[in-house]
Amino acid sequence: MRVRVTRQGVIIVLVSSAFASVAQAQIAGDAAGYNVFVFGNGTFTSENTDTMGNLAAGGNVSLMNYSVASGINGTNDNPNPARLVVGGTLTAQNGGVGANEAGTIYTNSTPQLTSFTAGGGVAKQTVVSSFSADQTLYTNLSASLASLAANGTTSGLLAGDTLDFTGTSMGLNVFDVSGNTLSNSGTINISAPAGSTVLINVTGSSAVNFQNGQVNETGVTAASVLYNIASGSVDLVDSKDPEGSILAPSAGVTGGYGAMHGQLITDSYNGNTEFEATLFTGNLTPVPIPGTAWLMLSGLAGWGAALRQKRCK
Repeated sequence: MRVRVTRQGVIIVLVSSAFASVAQAQIAGDAAGYNVFVFGNGTFTSENTDTMGNLAAGGNVSLMNYSVASGINGTNDNPNPARLVVGGTLTAQNGGVGANEAGTIYTNSTPQLTSFTAGGGVAKQTVVSSFSADQTLYTNLSASLASLAANGTTSGLLAGDTLDFTGTSMGLNVFDVSGNTLSNSGTINISAPAGSTVLINVTGSSAVNFQNGQVNETGVTAASVLYNIASGSVDLVDSKDPEGSILAPSAGVTGGYGAMHGQLITDSYNGNTEFEATLFTGNLTPVPIPGTAWLMLSGLAGWGAALRQKRCK
């Protein structure tokens, strides 16, 4: 922000683009760019499938017949664009990292590898700043998002198993739904203006199941939809793709033999879900200018008034 005082004592305030727009075009923090991110000391266990994007877990990782970053070509860059990051111990058999198996494994422990190829080798884990701090970060983020007031309409399940989320905001569309209601739905219809973001806050502590059915989206796509499941476990039990990212900081996620388009951020994972290469690109900021900027502008306005009074004496 730049401030200029004219000879007449009038303040002209030029607000920089950093204040004029605080759009968050990805998940904040270390999870940005990772298809699956398990914080803290959480574990990741899977077999007979793949993660199209990058994978990071703060605890132990166990893989069998598995490909990490199978949609990303590995290179000689550091960090490698195709990577598997492990805070604990890696045990992997049959598979590799990167579409061309030229990805890199980042870990500070000696991995146990059997026919598991990472052409970029094994490097020291410095690409994730702190899995422990991330646990606090994403738990707080989830609580903050859960406190936002709903401005969209949630309806359905009265005469069937269809659940409708309808938003009209060009910015952030917020919905509230109980875990039981979401689990009991078959067809989920999400409708919001093109270019907007959908935040579905899931309430209650019961397990949330994505099982049997489908998710249809109008206006928005999976890249701009986020399910915030602040408490309770998550089961990706069958073929029902959430078509959105999932933030579930308080309980583990279990996966079946289906697919998920979106990022998964949680404290543990065990299952066989195929994670497609879809990263969250929505804007989770409901206010275009931060409150601190308004306070600064208010103070400058008072300063300007004082200068004008002084010049008039």
